[in-house]
Amino acid sequence: MVQNQTLITSPQTLSVVQSSFSSISATSTTSHQAQSATDANNPSDGKENSSNNKSNSDNKKKDDSNIFLDNLGKIFLSSIGIVLVMLLRSTRSNNSRSGLRDDMEANCLLDPLEIDDLRMANSQVLTKEVWDKIVVEVDGEFPMGEATYLQFMKVVLRVLRESDGDGVGTIQLGHLVDRVVIAELERRGSTVAERVDALYNVMLLRSSSTSSMTTISNDSNASNNNEQQLLASGDQVSQMIQHLQNTCQLVPDAQIVETNSKIPYQTYRVGDGAELTKRAREGYGGKKGNEGVTREKEGDVSLDEFYAILKSRTVCAWGECYVKKKGAMTTSDW
Repeated sequence: MVQNQTLITSPQTLSVVQSSFSSISATSTTSHQAQSATDANNPSDGKENSSNNKSNSDNKKKDDSNIFLDNLGKIFLSSIGIVLVMLLRSTRSNNSRSGLRDDMEANCLLDPLEIDDLRMANSQVLTKEVWDKIVVEVDGEFPMGEATYLQFMKVVLRVLRESDGDGVGTIQLGHLVDRVVIAELERRGSTVAERVDALYNVMLLRSSSTSSMTTISNDSNASNNNEQQLLASGDQVSQMIQHLQNTCQLVPDAQIVETNSKIPYQTYRVGDGAELTKRAREGYGGKKGNEGVTREKEGDVSLDEFYAILKSRTVCAWGECYVKKKGAMTTSDW
């Protein structure tokens, strides 16, 4: 112990220890200064480390983000915009259709109530038997199928007088018929002496006694009986529908058809007799799966099929497509 204490307290030993500590301290100071100098000479290294740390943090945030939630505001605004555009487009389309219907009603020669009055007033006068007699007389009086309006009406009035027991047979509210015929002839730039073949064709189809109609066996009933049906050609039917349209005997809504212009909104126009007949025969606007009111989409039409066309939603002569059902008005082919 004494020896150790002597070694520790020896002046020479202390001198050596101090020298060692001085060397270590100098070396540490030199290293620190060198590192500081290196950092001073390369300041970008620290920035790169900081940038890398920030990039890693951003990537982590991206991995944790939700596309729907991050863009919820944009999606909501886009949805509102789409709904507004659809509402605007629908409104413009409805306005286009309503405007066309209003124009048709304003230019109509007969008011719907006048048509009903005309039909009701003559329902007991112009019976099926009377129609048959008129067709026979007209067919014999005008074998070429042509007659002026005055000539035609003379034959009609003569038959009515013969059919009436009192001999006073006449057409009630006949001035409405005169108004329509004269206005239609003026619209076409013709005179009252024009042929009235379209009206005569309607009577031909209505009559069961004329020889001008084509008769063929009904294929569906041929095996059970020998009944025959009167047929009219598809062109004849289209002409009849056109005549009813020209004389304002079709409801306006049935005559409105879509155009090919759908951008920016759907537009409409007035269809002709051929288009309305085709739409009825193809089942347009009817119930899903409805194949139309006729067995064939083209070709001849029987009397029953002609009635079905008149009552279809796309023709709706005299408003016959509207039927009362549980207090509501519906269409017959819906």
